[in-house]
Amino acid sequence: MIGTLFAQEFRTTRRTLLPAVGIMLLAILVFFGAAALRVPFIDGLAFGLGIGVTLVFTPVVLAVLVSNYWRTMYGAEGYFTMTLPVRGRTLYAAKVLHGIVVSLAALAITVGCAALAAIAFALMKGQGAFDFLREALTTLDPGMGWFIGGALVLQLVFSVIAGATMMSVGAEGRFNHLGFGAPVIGTIILYFVMQIVNVVGLLFIPLGVRLTGPDAGSLVAEGMLTDFMAALADPNATPNVIGLGVVIMPLIAAVLLWWWGARSVDRHTSLR
Repeated sequence: MIGTLFAQEFRTTRRTLLPAVGIMLLAILVFFGAAALRVPFIDGLAFGLGIGVTLVFTPVVLAVLVSNYWRTMYGAEGYFTMTLPVRGRTLYAAKVLHGIVVSLAALAITVGCAALAAIAFALMKGQGAFDFLREALTTLDPGMGWFIGGALVLQLVFSVIAGATMMSVGAEGRFNHLGFGAPVIGTIILYFVMQIVNVVGLLFIPLGVRLTGPDAGSLVAEGMLTDFMAALADPNATPNVIGLGVVIMPLIAAVLLWWWGARSVDRHTSLR
């Protein structure tokens, strides 16, 4: 049943998602193409606009997913959704998994658009496009590149789960008189809580990556508390370790939020 619901999510969202994606991709291609022509003033303006659309690509996709989740679960279509002969946790799982797949696809497209930006920039400067791109990639340490990529993926997955959970909890009977304001307030509170949790994980979880010395890039059983204390004593001190607690804590939080959101849909759904 979850496969059927998953497929239905794609059919439901494509009416709004595909036009938005198509318009943004066309704009990106036009702007970067105009930048590559090296027309004075026009190239810089077009390049800036292309970068702007690239940066908002994934957030716009997430906004479409948020709108679809709220409309089909707690808006005008919510009554129909809740008549389906499946448990609430199954509905939640199908929608969240769909959101994760779509958002990761949006991230991949954003990375591709960033590569187009690098090529357009190289052409603006009269350099070899692929030589410039290859040189830019070689300057990034592979280990750090994988770490950044993994952190971005995890953050995106966490955002989808957190967004769905905050909307479901905010739509419970005790909060739904606030309308969409309830999940907005919940999201703001969750944001500040996660900042505190991430700092605690960064400092105190004994797992990190060495940044300096002959073993740079290796895993060590250290957090960043020592470096943090050293920075307090000497603001010019450079960190020796980057703590992985900032990755571990969102992963734990995502599991807890999934459980909370599924439980909320299963037991506390209240349509106005």
